[in-house]
Amino acid sequence: MSYLPSPPAFHSDQEGVTVHQLLLAAQDAPSALEAVRQGLADSGAELCGLTMKPVGHIVEASLRVRHLGDQAARLLARDLAAWPGVNSASVEHQWLRP
Repeated sequence: MSYLPSPPAFHSDQEGVTVHQLLLAAQDAPSALEAVRQGLADSGAELCGLTMKPVGHIVEASLRVRHLGDQAARLLARDLAAWPGVNSASVEHQWLRP
């Protein structure tokens, strides 16, 4: 099941050097992992890093992705937030490598 728009809504930046950090809060680790797995598959983003930690009764995941433009990163966060078992997701930071 995918909530993500089909390509070409997702575009890479010209050189694939923009890294976006997204935060995701989910009911449990399996829900977070499935949302990330499917979101990456649908968007074409490359995972640069993933950390997960329990915070009270939820799991917080922080993922860094590349090969997405700004709008595509926001769409990915929006659609991750709509995934079953996920409470929220947002784009937190963006880095540009020289």
